[in-house]
Amino acid sequence: MTHEAIMKLKVIDKQQLSPRVVGLILGYENAVQMLPEWDAGAHIQLTLNTSEEVCFRQYSLCGLRHDLQTWQIAILKEQAGRGGSQFIHEQLQVGDVLDVGEPKNHFSFKKDPHCIFIAGGIGITPIIAMVREAVQQNLDWRLIYLAQQDSDFIFKQELSQLDQSDRIYFHCSDEKGFFDLEQYLNQFDAKTTIYSCGPKGLLDALEKLQQKSQWKLVIERFAVEVSDELKTGKSFDITLQKSGKRIHVLETETILDALKREGVKVICSCQSGTCGTCETVVISGIPEHRDFVLSEEERELNETMMICVSRAISSELVLDL
Repeated sequence: MTHEAIMKLKVIDKQQLSPRVVGLILGYENAVQMLPEWDAGAHIQLTLNTSEEVCFRQYSLCGLRHDLQTWQIAILKEQAGRGGSQFIHEQLQVGDVLDVGEPKNHFSFKKDPHCIFIAGGIGITPIIAMVREAVQQNLDWRLIYLAQQDSDFIFKQELSQLDQSDRIYFHCSDEKGFFDLEQYLNQFDAKTTIYSCGPKGLLDALEKLQQKSQWKLVIERFAVEVSDELKTGKSFDITLQKSGKRIHVLETETILDALKREGVKVICSCQSGTCGTCETVVISGIPEHRDFVLSEEERELNETMMICVSRAISSELVLDL
């Protein structure tokens, strides 16, 4: 596994940002100690000790980048989730201390001269830091913020204050119906980069449109539906470098499944290739990347892989485990 520093951070404040979203302010108990710097699009990982289990959840940093004393995150309550968001909404209290990982960024903002931000619901959380950056850099930008109902919008007041030239459009589907992405995006060419985060339907639609368009697309998925096709394939072997243990990965299981079967403990979270928690160093062998985290350049290097979904092209992988 890749290693990262873990910080003990206190919940300084907890606010209801919308009926389904709470915001947390995190910081050191010693207010003098500075937090690590981060870039727009970055996220942090929280370790949550729920009554059921210890779980790991990732949330985008959505506060001010220059504030190194506090971090802000926003959490949507997922009724059909696995308990992390419900724990934060219902049990986590101001004053509680959490184990928090250092910022990671799989959704980097390149400060493109012409950029369109498209946020769906809670997908505004990584996007708002990019909008602030675009304003500061005096870039040519627009924001389309989509939500089902008006009460679902968060950060609306701040965004309205940032919008001095009618660059932001708030679209509420309950009032205005379906937003026609194709019609809106037809006006943009290869000079434009679109950054988007939101529900599966939005991101799938953008990827489909991008195939017949010239503009560039950068997306972040908070979750994906994991099909059998994504998690299965030909069998192969893995060798754990630190112990020398050799494990056969069956056609119907993932590397993560095989490790658990053999009693090898590894840290994981999403189990869908979207969060990066299970990123593992590849010592030798060629992985078959199936995640949604690594860039094409990172995939070509074959230095790490997400063991919750990715498999092997070679007959064997040696992993730093």
